Amino acid sequence: MKCVVVGLGEFGRSAALALANGGVDVIAIDKDMMLVEKVKDQVSLAVCLDAAQEDALKMHGIGDADVLLAAIGRDFEAQVLLVLYARKLGIKKLLARATTPDHARILLALGVEEVIRPEEEAARLIVQRMLIPNITSYFELADCFSVIEIRAPLGLIGKSLRELDLRRKFRINLVAIKRTKLDKDGNPKGQSVNPVPEPDESIQANDELALVGSDLDLANFMARVS
Repeated sequence: MKCVVVGLGEFGRSAALALANGGVDVIAIDKDMMLVEKVKDQVSLAVCLDAAQEDALKMHGIGDADVLLAAIGRDFEAQVLLVLYARKLGIKKLLARATTPDHARILLALGVEEVIRPEEEAARLIVQRMLIPNITSYFELADCFSVIEIRAPLGLIGKSLRELDLRRKFRINLVAIKRTKLDKDGNPKGQSVNPVPEPDESIQANDELALVGSDLDLANFMARVS
């Protein structure tokens, strides 16, 4: 997969490096050479150019990308032009950062598949961590309903899913278990994922649990088992 990330501020740079670390072929673009220099050794290609210039994008073969992330933060006009040019070049999937709700609506109207508001998402995660201890990741399904990943609380270790009866007792569901593998000396050597745990599966120390439910039910559950 080839992904273009335009805008290498904190958000764009983090996204570009995360994609590159995941094995994605990343082209990172910014008009600030200092920001380009910071990522050039960690992505497939780092280019200094003004992405609001259509000819510059064409020159570097941006239209061949599978995904473009428009991560320009401060210059919304440049962000809009980039999205328009990316659509014209035929890029299959467009994602864009928005700094305000109005910007998000405009980007969606222009054909962006997904709008990202990192500050808002970070705030939601902070709130979730305040409400739900041990949370390691969080995905909002709908208002007040989430999928979360937590480190197994002490109150669950050694108990089977049948014994815990999470759906009846807490109105939540466990949808996967991520388990740390240990070598013969007890040292971590990777992880395995069980996406469909059986009722007799027991929770082990260091397990990470993926749970789904309302935010209130998840918070109440953690308060009772932590």
